[in-house]
Amino acid sequence: MLTKGNFLTIIKSIITAVALIGLSLPVFEMTGDIVLPLIICVTGSFLICLCSVLLHFSERIIGNSLVILMLFWLLFAFIKEIILQIEYGWAFEWIEFFYFDKLLMLGSIWLSVSMFYCIKRLLCKESNDIEYSVFFKKASTAFLIFYIFLLVYSFVLIRLQTADYPFRFQPFVTIKEYITEYNSIPYEVFMMFFGNLLYFTPLGYIFGHILIKRKKIIRVLIIIFFPVLAFTLLEFSQFIFQNGYCEFDDMMMNSVGFWFGALLFNVSNKFAVLVSKRKYMLFWG
Repeated sequence: MLTKGNFLTIIKSIITAVALIGLSLPVFEMTGDIVLPLIICVTGSFLICLCSVLLHFSERIIGNSLVILMLFWLLFAFIKEIILQIEYGWAFEWIEFFYFDKLLMLGSIWLSVSMFYCIKRLLCKESNDIEYSVFFKKASTAFLIFYIFLLVYSFVLIRLQTADYPFRFQPFVTIKEYITEYNSIPYEVFMMFFGNLLYFTPLGYIFGHILIKRKKIIRVLIIIFFPVLAFTLLEFSQFIFQNGYCEFDDMMMNSVGFWFGALLFNVSNKFAVLVSKRKYMLFWG
């Protein structure tokens, strides 16, 4: 049954989601630039969060708005793709109507909002843990929607066309190319390099969270060897299906990104313990 309280929560969630969507719309037109869109996304997200606090919007409302934001862009991507398929005579291959920077901006909004409420929880002496728990679940759902789409987009949709991709498993070949080509195509090189490096940082953080109750030796072994095995198999699958380069450097950078995520999990938890004076043992959770 829809009560007055639930109705108001829905309305406030939609209002906040519209604000976040309105923030994300302009940066989707700024292809070719990274710094300014990031500044807009981060600053705008913090301002929206600050306004929400001043208006006494609960964490539950902010969590709902993040889910709506991600569902909106997922639906937008689907509809836009259908329109482009019709325009191109049903090509039945993914037509790239946005680049990876758009996903970076969307991720930066989620991260900024989540960081704001994590830090708020740590600093406020009278933090509502029940409301934060709801926020955590909603924000985690929003992130999974975003992250799954990112992975499907990166490793499936834009790789539907096959080609004659050579085997390139010599160390540092791709990194040398990035260095050589940076002056001529800095934007593309920046996106490719940091994309490979940070793709799986969230996965490393998630693994740290999942494994926190395991014995230390088990955690360490899984964190060290899982990414090497998983990303090596991923690279070889691209060679087998001929939908991308099989490169040592990609495997290495993906693994480093995963390890960075796991390290970030440990560092952020120590930060949570320090700031909250041992009231909280987890930064995110």
